[in-house]
Amino acid sequence: MIGFKASAHRRALGVCALLALAGLTGCVAPPSYRNRPVAADAPSTFVLAHAAIVEEPRHATRHLNEAKTIVYTQAQGGSLTAGLVFGALGALANMGMIDSQTGLDAARMQGKLGLEPRQLFLDAAIRQGLEFTDAGGATRTGATPYLAISKSPSGRLLAAAAVRLEQGSGADRWSGLYMYQLPSTYGLDELARPSEDLQRKLAAEAAQGFGELAGFIAREEAGRKDASAKAPEREFAFSTELLTPGAGHPTPARLIASSQELVWFRTFDGVFALRRSSMKIRTRGI
Repeated sequence: MIGFKASAHRRALGVCALLALAGLTGCVAPPSYRNRPVAADAPSTFVLAHAAIVEEPRHATRHLNEAKTIVYTQAQGGSLTAGLVFGALGALANMGMIDSQTGLDAARMQGKLGLEPRQLFLDAAIRQGLEFTDAGGATRTGATPYLAISKSPSGRLLAAAAVRLEQGSGADRWSGLYMYQLPSTYGLDELARPSEDLQRKLAAEAAQGFGELAGFIAREEAGRKDASAKAPEREFAFSTELLTPGAGHPTPARLIASSQELVWFRTFDGVFALRRSSMKIRTRGI
């Protein structure tokens, strides 16, 4: 029984890692599908921003560069026994061990990756025709691009291009995450001592990922006038080590598009494009 609990515990920790990286407030939340409010009468104006949810310190999360645009998270290194035996105090100790392991991992990768996510996204967004300005304001949509790196339960490091969008204020404030999983995975040693070839490969994949996200956001803008004519997004369920609390549990989502490699869907925090190889689709025909 203890072995079963330990296995489930490790899976849940791996899931919580990317949830923390995505900027969610907890591991379990009821879904509310996050369509971005887009005005029908004028295009949105964007500004490169610094979202607190991306840049402020968080448990089991570290920034790997001074610009805080490469974010690492992981949820391993704790002790199940501490939580079972010592209750709340053990749980706090467990969190401390996990956070300590995150710091050790991050120290090895600190300052080693040379890519610039903000510039990669800005270049892609401008190519897609999105309007950017240097001045912020209540009518601007803040865009905070970053590269998300997380440790899977297998120990491999997964990477994703991510953009946190924020607009409005007060009761009208909206925030959503757009994330595109990159195709390659890495060992910790590889990112701690990245070769020139690895740097080029990661930069090229990140550029493609930010391009895909910018293209999706641009299509949202272009589709603002004919939104009522769109077919409804189909609901489905899936599980994954990346986003599902407890890898075997189904998570509801709305299908946007799919291919042999990727599934685009909308869920409680925004829009995600994940590799089919990292998902288990629970609904037929997806």
